[in-house]
Amino acid sequence: MSSTVNFEKSFDLTKNKYSWKNDMIIIAGATCTGKSSIAIELAKRINGAIINADSVQVYKDINLLSARPKKNEMKDVPHFLYGYVDTNINFSVSDWLLDLKSTLIDIRKFQKVPILVGGSGLYLNAVINGLSPIPNITKKTKKQCLSKFNQIGIEKFKEMVFDIDPSFKRRNNDKQRLLRAYNVFVETGKNMSYWHSLPRERKIDKVIYPFLFCLDRKTLYNKCDDRFNKMLLDGGLAEVESIYHKVDRSLPIAKSLGVKWLLSYLDKEISLEEAISLSMRDTRRYVKRQITWFKHNYIPYKVINM
Repeated sequence: MSSTVNFEKSFDLTKNKYSWKNDMIIIAGATCTGKSSIAIELAKRINGAIINADSVQVYKDINLLSARPKKNEMKDVPHFLYGYVDTNINFSVSDWLLDLKSTLIDIRKFQKVPILVGGSGLYLNAVINGLSPIPNITKKTKKQCLSKFNQIGIEKFKEMVFDIDPSFKRRNNDKQRLLRAYNVFVETGKNMSYWHSLPRERKIDKVIYPFLFCLDRKTLYNKCDDRFNKMLLDGGLAEVESIYHKVDRSLPIAKSLGVKWLLSYLDKEISLEEAISLSMRDTRRYVKRQITWFKHNYIPYKVINM
């Protein structure tokens, strides 16, 4: 994929535009666009280090199905924030931002250009535009709220959250979103709508150059189907089997592309053929949402069509 990119023209390499001291490059795009190979080639040309900005590739046990770069692909260029979070942790974008900030300090010591790679809109938006200034939630509050959830059940818990913040009635609420909303309210005495109404706080003090790589939708759909078939041939089902007994089904990783329906297959709820078909369907829907998100969210990308 990277061979189709004119690096000198796309990244203005001949102008020597990027300085390791102040800048960060973002390589964004929908899944299967070829972002990882583009980033690796760019890193070799500008003395770069690659940082993951994909919300699933942070997890340890999901390698194939998250399309994490392979070890042989990562050997020539430093890679950070890949496969380091335990599967049963409900890892948030604010957690990732803290890790990103410390990672940038390390990369700066080695005088390398940080190259952020991913298609998770929430992560990229947080880097560029910041997050709402919600205080950290203590373990005591999280434990207290989870106990309340288990005590009264999800339906009554929903109604309680709706009373606290009516805007949640219009959202697709699962256990983790509801718990997050209640955690924030118990910790701060203010609901999520209040915090989201405040100006965002930007955590990253670098000059950011975002690039958005695009392929036509039909090509992306075909590439996604082919990649998922290859993932299964390479051991994708075994990867899900390895987390089957330990992963909490309410966590984001259990709902991620491929993992969700393969877990349903292992639960004997659907056939393997159905799991494959539904996984491919969900991936295509995800690509469509990504394209829509990149189109309508204001981020000053330089768009590169391939």
